[in-house]
Amino acid sequence: MTESNKKELLRIFEDYITYDRRLSLKTREVYLREAKFYLEYLEKINKEVEESSTLIVENYIKSRKEELSLDIRTISRILSGLRQFFRFLVSSNIIKDNPALVIERPKERKHYPKVLSVNDVESILASFSDDDLGFRDYCIFELIYSSGMRISELVDLNVGSFNSKDNVITVMGKRGKERIVFVGEEASNALLHYINDIRPKLVNKKRSKENALFLSRRGSRITRQGLHKRFHEITTEMNLDATIHTLRHSFASHMISNGADIRSVQEMLGHKDIKTTQIYTHLETSTLLSEYDKFFPDLDK
Repeated sequence: MTESNKKELLRIFEDYITYDRRLSLKTREVYLREAKFYLEYLEKINKEVEESSTLIVENYIKSRKEELSLDIRTISRILSGLRQFFRFLVSSNIIKDNPALVIERPKERKHYPKVLSVNDVESILASFSDDDLGFRDYCIFELIYSSGMRISELVDLNVGSFNSKDNVITVMGKRGKERIVFVGEEASNALLHYINDIRPKLVNKKRSKENALFLSRRGSRITRQGLHKRFHEITTEMNLDATIHTLRHSFASHMISNGADIRSVQEMLGHKDIKTTQIYTHLETSTLLSEYDKFFPDLDK
């Protein structure tokens, strides 16, 4: 294929994905680039685009992967671009079949969230000092573990967010969606003690109208950065690889392992899609399999 023919083919392909397929600008750029790279590969192996076959496409993807050490997501993106390009070629009667349709997308490894054991959580919560700020921090992290709320949701809480009568907290989640989370007895008792006995000591006269539930030593609303730093100090001392968000993951995993309904956990976490919550069921299964293998390592041999 001559250079002018190649440019013309790519121009028509661009019109196809712009006006016929109505793809976004970013997607069009990716697909055009992949079509261009594929045509250059064909020139290198002395093949015409009409000769495209599944074997040629597989070899092309393999060569790209080996040359650039591509990850699974990039390979999937290449395959998507080629499928769209061949779809265009079929519609233009340049080739008869789409050779990329029978090529399976590479499967991504699932990355399960890190979860702490119940003993590790208890050790973290038992590590705070007995002074006012230490109890405030204990109350904060006990509340996150007890309710599964996000750190961003916690720092936005106001005094009126907590309903001590029903042991629930009104939380403002992502995209401004309000939800109710239940608070365990331990967290509820700690929260009442903090509100009645600790918080009044932290109120700054100059900021007496501050409505934040959790206050810093200066009487202002506590920040995520300060809490992340405090949690990091504690887990580093305990040689634990964990973040505050790990407490949220641990809450969900421990709830499911104790028989909680996945729909209920979804509501408590504020997940829009239940698929996001289902990862904790897979996590629980993988943990069970791991424990099973410890006791029956040679069963399949």
